[in-house]
Amino acid sequence: MIRILPPDVANKIAAGEVVERPASVVKELVENSLDAGATRVLIEIEEGGKRLIRVTDDGDGMGREDLELAFTAHATSKIASVDELFRIVTYGFRGEALASIGSVSRTTITTRRRNEDLGHRLVCEGGALGQPHDAGGPEGTVIEVRDLFYNVPARRKFLKADGPEVARISEVLTRMALARPDLHIELRHHDRKVLHCENSSDLEARITGLFGRELAGKLLPISDRSEGLSVGGYIGLPEVARPSASRQYIVVNDRFVKDKSLQAAVARGFEGFLMPRRFPVFFLRIDIDPAAIDVNVHPMKTELRFREKNRVFAGVQRACRAALGSSAPAGRLVLSPDRSYEAVAETPRDPALPQTRRERVAEMEASLYEGSLQGTTRTETPTPARPGPGPGRPPAGKGRGCRPRLETASICESEPRFIQVHGSYILVEDADGFHVVDQHALHERMIYERLLDRVDRGERGSQRLLVPAVAELSPMEKLKIMARVEDLERLGLEIEDFGGAAVAILAVPLELGKIGYEALLRAVLDAVDEDLAEGFRTMHQRVIATMACRSAVTFNERLSDERIRDLLAWQRANPSKAACPHGRPTRVRIGLDELERQFLRKD
Repeated sequence: MIRILPPDVANKIAAGEVVERPASVVKELVENSLDAGATRVLIEIEEGGKRLIRVTDDGDGMGREDLELAFTAHATSKIASVDELFRIVTYGFRGEALASIGSVSRTTITTRRRNEDLGHRLVCEGGALGQPHDAGGPEGTVIEVRDLFYNVPARRKFLKADGPEVARISEVLTRMALARPDLHIELRHHDRKVLHCENSSDLEARITGLFGRELAGKLLPISDRSEGLSVGGYIGLPEVARPSASRQYIVVNDRFVKDKSLQAAVARGFEGFLMPRRFPVFFLRIDIDPAAIDVNVHPMKTELRFREKNRVFAGVQRACRAALGSSAPAGRLVLSPDRSYEAVAETPRDPALPQTRRERVAEMEASLYEGSLQGTTRTETPTPARPGPGPGRPPAGKGRGCRPRLETASICESEPRFIQVHGSYILVEDADGFHVVDQHALHERMIYERLLDRVDRGERGSQRLLVPAVAELSPMEKLKIMARVEDLERLGLEIEDFGGAAVAILAVPLELGKIGYEALLRAVLDAVDEDLAEGFRTMHQRVIATMACRSAVTFNERLSDERIRDLLAWQRANPSKAACPHGRPTRVRIGLDELERQFLRKD
């Protein structure tokens, strides 16, 4: 039987599209403030916004008549006709936000118009409206949202701890601050200042305030203009590219949006400049005729459609190529002078491996289950012959790096003989050939497994530093790392606030060896930056992989015989762990048959 839903049920269903969490409420309320002409917005929250969200602005305010309609669904002052829907210049236009928020919280609005002596107040509790009455207050509007989802417990239980919720709110406000550099925004959590952005007409100054001088100093301005379209903003030098798209911001007509085609346009502009699986940093601003876009795509209003998508794509790509072309030759890989190729390649990443790499790793792991390091009959793909000595080419064993060391006798019959080559690879003899072991990848996997095993058992293990290591971060970086303090402590990484934008590292996991603590912290930041709202279980494996990579032995690092034996013993005891946490194989096997073919002893 088909039934018409009661109004309170219908309102709660509609609220689910607009109000997902405290950050959604903040976004809608601040957008209302901007549409009211506000230049200063103060956001105060308690318990990550679950207990209280208070937004105070200096906008135009509302009269009594407008206030009575504020919580009515589809009541708006932004548009009045279908034609206006396709030339939207305001942030809001659907007339859903306050009705949705009021249906799942206890909301109070206090407002006073400019040049009026008296203001008005209205309370809405779970969708039930009270009577408006006169009230004092400053010019502008104050909206208090208390006990979010108090009447929808199924939704409330999906909210995260205070830290991640505060970080999500801060991210929403960061996007707005980048879209509107002229806006003064302040966020306070339990009366403690979390984010403070002074108004500015300069986007670069806004970026500096939010992300720090180090990043701002490695940005290139971009510009491309054509009829009815202006592309501007900044892109980061290739050396500041990240393992995720977390530093990609797109603003269209002063509105933050998410658009994969524009992200692809920037990526296309960076072709030939980036290592694989690295994401450029960019702050993209597009100004376009409002009639050339459709923002009525999703209730959150973060998606849009372009009438001339290809034209916009081409403009963004041209702007990026022009900026990069002025800083380095096109098609040339750009790396920072103080970073080696190995350091860039080893930066943690977590995307799916290409199909060919997945197949190789799967095949390798299957073969390791069937045999041990001492022997296997697996047939390998032929390896191309290496060029022999010739003019300008040193004989084998006399190239760069240290001379290979051969251990001519094993400790016992079951232990294979080995050679360390160039301080980077270990050659291990077996019954039918030898293995080439990547010492960094193997050590990384060993640390990863030990740390993961301890965390999965619920044990905490850390080594305290004699002197805390202090790291200077940007305001946004500090906010995000502090939002994960409790989770990181469970991994053995203890961090505390050191004032300003600094944090102090007090302890690191027991499993880590010598390591640069600030570099470790920044790598961990990359790992937790992908999704601030995800749970510990989803996040901790990625962070552990990052810490393991940063603390593992490096290339060109000479190892003692005893340390090599420890690595090989762990590999023999864990034959299924044939790749590092990021997908690189820990070893490659070359059989005697392959050697004989290379030396033309066998067809």
